[in-house]
This record gives sequence, structure tokens and C-alpha cells, in this order.
Amino acid sequence: MPDLKVLTTEITLTTANTVGNGSLIRVVNLDSTNTVLITLKESATTLGTFTLGTKDSSYGVEYVIKEPTQTLEVTGTAVIKATSVGYY
Repeated sequence: MPDLKVLTTEITLTTANTVGNGSLIRVVNLDSTNTVLITLKESATTLGTFTLGTKDSSYGVEYVIKEPTQTLEVTGTAVIKATSVGYY
């Protein structure tokens, strides 16, 4: 994997957020029990969803490619962290 360049301060993802208007977002589930549904939206329109696995699963960390104005939202009770990153 290429080296990551961190572009924004990590946030706890709760409500709709552009994550610093980033285009590549690292999303991490810190919960070892609960999966969550991540929703990608453009304004109020849902563009897609995916399940983010638990902390210890093989899919507890994902990278989302999105447009800067698009938002990510979480459905579920797990603590989800997100930050905008780039590769170099």
C-alpha cells in the first residue's frame, strides 16, 4: 500500500459531514461488537451505502472515494472515526 498523507484532523462521524471536503476518506469503526451502515449522499439524495465491519474484522477500515461536496453519514451506535487522506 502506498504511504498515506493525512489531510484533516480525524473526526467522530455522526451527522452528515463532508470530512473536510475530502475526496478520499479513511473510515474506521472503533467498536468491536457493532457494524454500521455508511451512507454517501449528494444533498439529500442517497448515492450509495455500505456496511462497515467491527474493529477486529477484515472490513473495519475502509477508504471512500467521493466528491468534496458529498457527505458521509452513519446509521448505528458504533464510534466511527473519519479523516481525509491522500496517497503519495
